[in-house]
Amino acid sequence: MKDAVEIKPLIAESSTSESTTVEVVLNGIRDQDIRIPDYQRDSDQWDEQTKSLLVESVINNLSIPAFFFEVILDGGLERNEVIDGQQRLTTLNKYYKGEFALVDSEDAPYISPNSVLYAAKKFTELPEAYQRAFKKYRLAVIKLRNLEGEMRLEIFRRINQGGTPLSGQDIRLAYYGEKSASLALIRLAGVYDPNREASKRFLERAHEIGLSYPWKNPEVWKDWWEDKAISRGQTASEAFLWSLIVAQVDRLNQVMTNQEALKKLNVGFSRDIDGALDAYCAQLRWQDTNSSMPPVLMTFNEMRDSFFPRFEDWINLLIGRKGVSLQLQKHRTVAAVIGAAYRRKVDPNKLNEQQWTNIVEFIRKPIEMAKNLGHEWPASKGRWDGPKGYRAQMEAAYTIVTKMTQ
Repeated sequence: MKDAVEIKPLIAESSTSESTTVEVVLNGIRDQDIRIPDYQRDSDQWDEQTKSLLVESVINNLSIPAFFFEVILDGGLERNEVIDGQQRLTTLNKYYKGEFALVDSEDAPYISPNSVLYAAKKFTELPEAYQRAFKKYRLAVIKLRNLEGEMRLEIFRRINQGGTPLSGQDIRLAYYGEKSASLALIRLAGVYDPNREASKRFLERAHEIGLSYPWKNPEVWKDWWEDKAISRGQTASEAFLWSLIVAQVDRLNQVMTNQEALKKLNVGFSRDIDGALDAYCAQLRWQDTNSSMPPVLMTFNEMRDSFFPRFEDWINLLIGRKGVSLQLQKHRTVAAVIGAAYRRKVDPNKLNEQQWTNIVEFIRKPIEMAKNLGHEWPASKGRWDGPKGYRAQMEAAYTIVTKMTQ
């Protein structure tokens, strides 16, 4: 007779909804009772108009969306981590501290006929009634408790489906990133402008755990990503992650096909590419926190001392080539070439002009170029495995790079 299935909710305790003021929440951030994880996403994605309209909503007592916090016990003390709403909280906190002024009425569609009283003003320049309304504005806060393993990640994803959603890379870095030097390095590799405010904050955090900015000459990387809509969030770090996976796609697949390994990593693999990237990051974190066990994937030392320097060489020699313009939308194909070349031990400094021409043309037109080389470039639709999956595409990248660099 089969064991009876225990019928119970997936999460033991339901979420709670609370109402608290902006002033209380901002004081909580100041006192570190409320924490905005560094691994979520850059906190300066909003433009000045969007920030100003949020503040206008608050000082006029207009509704704004609820915030989601996860309650975590830390040394017997309860603290709250922001799951959703970090951009809004960061904006309110900076405005309260006088770090920016609202934009002028000509630059934002303010709805109040009294906008002349707050347009272009910092917090301390507001009339007292607006300052008081700002501090006493009540925020709806939903608190989640007892989230564990795979369920925590799924809740995180579902919450972030609304508004301006986090990307898959934002979420996996938020979920797996802490206590992992390897994932911190992946995040650092994606920093294309170390002078951005969010970048400075993360660089300081990385320095505390002994990591420094890896780019020796980031100018080409910066020019490629800067001022592009696609660069918001962690897309640049995902390009580096993609390259790592292509370099060791066979080793990742060993993890993916091992149910015991996935269970150990608290990864529920759904056979799509996001699940594969999650499994890779989960395995890296496990390796970093269980150093006595033999690693399955690339170690942190190899990533830092060997892989990243080669990645930088490729970026500077490929993207920075005179007369060559590669669209940023091709970042995954660029990453695939670099990862495949690392796996094959190709030195970009030793390629001839014809080899460079072939590589550039392949990045621009991978299906056509692959066909010319007598191979197929699988056009994946989000799946990891199967003849048209990303694993097949990554293996094809290795075969094609081999043919182009022989």
